[in-house]
Amino acid sequence: MSKLTLPRRTLLLGLTASLLGACATRGQTRMAHLNGSAFYLEKIQWPRDKTLLRLRLLDITDSNAAPAVLAEQSLEKVGTPATYSLCYDAQGVQANHRYVVDARLFVDGELRMQGRELVASMDGSSAGPQIRLQMIAID
Repeated sequence: MSKLTLPRRTLLLGLTASLLGACATRGQTRMAHLNGSAFYLEKIQWPRDKTLLRLRLLDITDSNAAPAVLAEQSLEKVGTPATYSLCYDAQGVQANHRYVVDARLFVDGELRMQGRELVASMDGSSAGPQIRLQMIAID
């Protein structure tokens, strides 16, 4: 009797696993890149071995909600200007939405500079914005 239930269970487990796998499979994504640079004008030279530049591509269309993050990149040990390349799913971009690149420079784990620039075009072939980082007020 146990020989009959084992194949049935195995069959049910296999069927369940394949159905779950089919649900988890997404359609084909078309990846695009937004390339640009971040810089600052201040005559400051941060210790490169302690710097981290975090960049995020954000959808800021709905001002009442938190921005949706489409892409993120962290660059360690950077100087200025620093070039970035944010990889995002082009199918997730909508023509009537507003997008920005948000950049934050951390030195030894503390936020020191930040900047945000509107993205003019999200067609996948245009260059991304040049982001001017500015000092933040330290209390």
